[in-house]
Amino acid sequence: MNILIYGFGRMGLTHYSILNSLLTKPNITFVEPNNKLRSLLKGNVNCNIKPDDNDIKNSFDLTLITSPPHVHTELLMRAINRGDKKIFVEKPFGGHSNSEHDFRSDNIYIGYVLRHNPIVQWIKKNVDLDSIVKVEAQFLSNTLQTKPKGWRNGNFSGVLNEVGSHIIDLTNYLFDISNFSLIESNSKSIISDTDDIVKAKIQSKNRNFNFYFNWVDKKIRKPFFSFILTKNDGTSIYFDQQKVEFDGKKITSVVDLAESVPFYLRGIDFTKQMIDLTQECNTLCNLKDATLVNKIMKAIK
Repeated sequence: MNILIYGFGRMGLTHYSILNSLLTKPNITFVEPNNKLRSLLKGNVNCNIKPDDNDIKNSFDLTLITSPPHVHTELLMRAINRGDKKIFVEKPFGGHSNSEHDFRSDNIYIGYVLRHNPIVQWIKKNVDLDSIVKVEAQFLSNTLQTKPKGWRNGNFSGVLNEVGSHIIDLTNYLFDISNFSLIESNSKSIISDTDDIVKAKIQSKNRNFNFYFNWVDKKIRKPFFSFILTKNDGTSIYFDQQKVEFDGKKITSVVDLAESVPFYLRGIDFTKQMIDLTQECNTLCNLKDATLVNKIMKAIK
């Protein structure tokens, strides 16, 4: 398989490592314009390394765009024009402002990895989601402790773009919130110059959805997300990345759902995402869903 990866950052290296372990002798090319990062690449990976894609003419079986959000659209157009067969773009696909597109979208996928979480898949298969009338979802962390630099301190970053988008996509994956109305929203800047705490309420198909995103919570040791689902009979279901509880009683956990993967890095979710990408793409977020996430974020902003 011929693979092109734009960007040697944390996600580019993560996906490279997983793909290099899943596939038999993949032919991987990195495009990284930064001289220092290219030097690191040359000393740590065995692949083709280029400063740009100007001399690349042939199409690829798979292209991964893991560069900063403000260059997503430009790189996506290059991949489309080359005729690349599958294109994977890291979330949140150009940031909240990218809410309209005219791309051919049947081969474009966005990296919302929480869909692949075993607990999420259990909820999808075992809960009558039509019976849910209210959803409360949150993402908490102490990720941001000092003011970020560069694009991470601007409109393409912030807690809404970087972690809130994951939860909005997960909500849409479970409930289909394509027809939504924004009820209210507010945000606070604590450390960065953009949003560090965001609260929002939307309504879709007679369901209420409450979102809370905070990545400057000093009480939190490790990032986590959680959902509380209220059923039409008044009972509740709680789930996070570790467990499921019905009315406070534990039903299952990731330990109960343990499964093996060929290569483990940063969690089973990332490996399952790459397996899906190289095979059937049944669970991956498509461009239509990713655009909806951006529309909701734009409304909240």
